[in-house]
Amino acid sequence: MAKSVPTKQSRGGSARAAKLTTEERRRIAQQAARTRWEKVTNVNELPVVALPGKLQIGAVEIEVYRLKDGRRLISKQAMAKALTLKSEGGNAFMRTVTRSGVRSVIDEKLWQKIENPIFFKFLSPDLEDGLGSLVDGYEASTLIDVCDALLRARLEKRLHPKQDFLGKQAEIIIRSTAKVGINVLVDQAVGYVSDPRRLEYIEMFKSFIAEECQQWNNEFPDKLADTLYKLYGLKRFDALSSKHPRFFAKFIRKYIYFPLAKSKGVILELLDEKNPVVYSSGGRRYKLYQFLEEKVGLPALRQQIWQVIGIGAGARDRRQFDAAFYRAFPDAVPFGHQWDMLDFDDNT
Repeated sequence: MAKSVPTKQSRGGSARAAKLTTEERRRIAQQAARTRWEKVTNVNELPVVALPGKLQIGAVEIEVYRLKDGRRLISKQAMAKALTLKSEGGNAFMRTVTRSGVRSVIDEKLWQKIENPIFFKFLSPDLEDGLGSLVDGYEASTLIDVCDALLRARLEKRLHPKQDFLGKQAEIIIRSTAKVGINVLVDQAVGYVSDPRRLEYIEMFKSFIAEECQQWNNEFPDKLADTLYKLYGLKRFDALSSKHPRFFAKFIRKYIYFPLAKSKGVILELLDEKNPVVYSSGGRRYKLYQFLEEKVGLPALRQQIWQVIGIGAGARDRRQFDAAFYRAFPDAVPFGHQWDMLDFDDNT
């Protein structure tokens, strides 16, 4: 979606904001909080945030909350951000859903939720008066209901051409959450319990991940492609071509990224967070290895690749390869991971 051109007023506002001192910003934030509090009659009855967090959806990161009563909420402002609206304020979200094309596909049950946001308290350390922030938002499932309505509006051609991005973003959100949801359901069905030391593993392997995308040309030697063609019994017609069957990406995720540095998938999950699926085709903006740290992550990747090539060289087919691979990497058995449901994308 194209970025909006700043108006004269918005440029002036940005310039004034840039000149504010830290203390002035703090006072403004405190005054804004007090103004919001004045709208609430029963302050002591408001639910309180237990855990705040960030949720990555495609290329967008939004603020989410779990209340002490167990409800999972998304702020009204984050709803606008999730839909990639030009203005990320709560008013932008309301303006969007009240326009005739979108409003016509929102049923009364959903409209009641939209018109009656949930007010809750977020005790922010930036506010010294103890009031905290007053936030209004919706239960997380409301975002999915809104996306359903947007997809229906697109299907029925009720969206204005300038609103086409809403339908596309709604599809990304629906697809992303559906894939996560099915994996959670499968884990529950098989009685899978994640490793209680998972948070320790995440911190341990963060050193493998670079903050920014590295502009590497290619970290996968052509010998790996030759190995995969042999294991799958396929003929490689053009030895110079970099185009390969899309399911090779699945192989790379399973045998190279998942067991990388004995991380049991933690590094792969961190890379997916850095480089999420952003296209409806399942594609990503960058290659996963472009987010590996040069001094730690990339050497580990190269070692893993050549170990896979070595095992593949001594195997006649995939079955023999699997047996040899899991003898060499017994910790790499992907228990609890549904590989058949993973995305196949050319940017892995």
